[in-house]
Amino acid sequence: MYWLTEDELRDAEQRARQFSGAYTGTSGALAGLLIQAIHMIRHYQEADEVSEQDETEHAVDNANAGERLLDETARTIRQRRQTYGPAAEHFARTVGAINAIMGHKLREPLTVADWAQIMILDKLARHQERPHHDNLVDTAGYAACWAECEG
Repeated sequence: MYWLTEDELRDAEQRARQFSGAYTGTSGALAGLLIQAIHMIRHYQEADEVSEQDETEHAVDNANAGERLLDETARTIRQRRQTYGPAAEHFARTVGAINAIMGHKLREPLTVADWAQIMILDKLARHQERPHHDNLVDTAGYAACWAECEG
């Protein structure tokens, strides 16, 4: 279902308020009704978001450990993409720097997909030393980045 964004609702309410006080009769009454409708839409959207969160939490509670790991990984990937941008762009900067500094030691330049695999190896090595749940999430996340980098 498509809900209106907060910007769309704010814009519609602002326009309706211009008419609600400036005009009497039908125009003013319709503007007042529109403002009430906008408030109801916000209320229903908020209730729907809470309902979706409850459904998601319930589904996660009933999921097995692997499904919970993948759900957490998906959330983490979305957060990191918002914070740092697409993995391929970040990896391209990283391998660009490594290729510039270490290029004389490499037979061929590293690719962004190579970097995803290196990060998986790093997480596995870290987990051998100090097992931690984040290592599992990050390993799954880097596997997803690897797939993204290979297109």
